[in-house]
Amino acid sequence: MVNKVTALMTTFNASKWVEETIDSVLSQTYPNFEFLIVDDGSTDNTKLKVEGFSDPRIKFITYKENKGVGYRLDDALDLVTTPYIAKVDVDDISEPNRFEEQLRFIESREADIVKCHLNYFADTDSVANSSRFTVFKTEKERAINDIASPDDINASLRQWPCFPHTTYFAKTAVLKRVRYPRLRIFEDYVLFLRLLNQGFKFDCLEKSLVKMRISDSSTTMSLSQNDFDEGLIAVIEEKSERLIACTQGKQVYVYGAGKLARSFVRHAHLLDREIVAFVDKKDGETSDVVVSETKVPIISLERYLSQTAPKALIVAAQPVRSEITSLLSSLGKKEGHDFYVLA
Repeated sequence: MVNKVTALMTTFNASKWVEETIDSVLSQTYPNFEFLIVDDGSTDNTKLKVEGFSDPRIKFITYKENKGVGYRLDDALDLVTTPYIAKVDVDDISEPNRFEEQLRFIESREADIVKCHLNYFADTDSVANSSRFTVFKTEKERAINDIASPDDINASLRQWPCFPHTTYFAKTAVLKRVRYPRLRIFEDYVLFLRLLNQGFKFDCLEKSLVKMRISDSSTTMSLSQNDFDEGLIAVIEEKSERLIACTQGKQVYVYGAGKLARSFVRHAHLLDREIVAFVDKKDGETSDVVVSETKVPIISLERYLSQTAPKALIVAAQPVRSEITSLLSSLGKKEGHDFYVLA
């Protein structure tokens, strides 16, 4: 039979996990797929491990230079000849019936791209015993899986990445029309925002078909500031209309003072906005953070809320995003008017 699906995966120094992930794909109950693996300049033995598989469905492309996930995925789209793409992340596990179930679902729905439920699992015992994993397992997993209807996905995706990259199954023609941004970070979220802004249809198969690994490694921490900024600028561009509407004629504050928040402050000029201060939930004396040689004060959330001038809060603190937005909503603040979630 003619292949209908391409499983698409990029690799970079993933020798620790790649064999388990490949095994999960090759064990699919739906057999008619091509497995396109693109190595982005690995310097460990990832290539040797991939080459150890002899399955004819695998098509392995290697590059010497590391360009980043978005760059390689965008190039890979031109190599796909099947009607559908199933995204596979190199450290995650697809359940055996994933492709069969998602193919049947997308062909029965008026959708261009669908996700499925995910199940977080810990890479090591130390991760499993960490408070970070507890949050992922007890809070984030439920928050993502609960967003399932097309309307809920459309509303939530405008605020934060509720559509996990590793779970999607999509029409190839749609992805080729929109294209991946050639970024090292936020390439998935920017892709989804592009699809959303161009009116393509999202949906969710409410079955747990992907196991998503939580490990000690962090892509964000290894990125250069320029790479991170480039990714955030692309997010700002896709969200610019709503960001401008939320902050028009108001004093603008940013919740958080970490990497995401500071990057936004550096690039608020793209929206013709100046940031008054960072906001932190903790009470205490005002302090300052230097951003691009400019001192930006940090004030408490209590002090921010006491300000009487028209104001808007950009939420740029991913670990506490849900907590802060819930608090603001409980105080009668409206998303899109009084506050806006950056990512």
